[in-house]
Amino acid sequence: MFLPFLFATCLAASPGPKAKVIESVHQNAVGVWLNTNPGFRIALESDCRTCEEDIQMIRRGMGGAWKPVPDYTPYYAVGDFNSDGENDFAIVVIKTKPKGQSFKILVFNGPFPDSSNSKPAFVSEFMDLSREGLFFGPPRPKPYRLLVGAFESEGILLVPKGQGYVWDRE
Repeated sequence: MFLPFLFATCLAASPGPKAKVIESVHQNAVGVWLNTNPGFRIALESDCRTCEEDIQMIRRGMGGAWKPVPDYTPYYAVGDFNSDGENDFAIVVIKTKPKGQSFKILVFNGPFPDSSNSKPAFVSEFMDLSREGLFFGPPRPKPYRLLVGAFESEGILLVPKGQGYVWDRE
């Protein structure tokens, strides 16, 4: 059985008050997925190689347009991705073996009345996200969309389509 307390340590850059902790309703949904998909774990901030300076810059902010996001983590994002008025969340998981392009993005649509039965609305193909992250919200223009990409790049949007999502590769 997946232990919920692991979520706090998995998403934290280091222990402390600014560590981003996955919400309990999200823990249940991800825990169910992990239990039915052995060989995966939640991607750690340390899996984002050479990202430390970029992560710190986002946490501190970059002038007037880029406000600080003190609890930013590259592999977990929460927001209304599909513009339905409910918070959704995305989390990155990583296959424990073999190494390489072993990351997957899971997107879960809210609400989460019974998260034990929640299934992801989107599961990406295997990708190499070892130098990339998830981004959502200001200062990007509305409607906000979940963006996946390298730091300081345009990245690729995940656009809602029906009950799921598709890559906007244009």
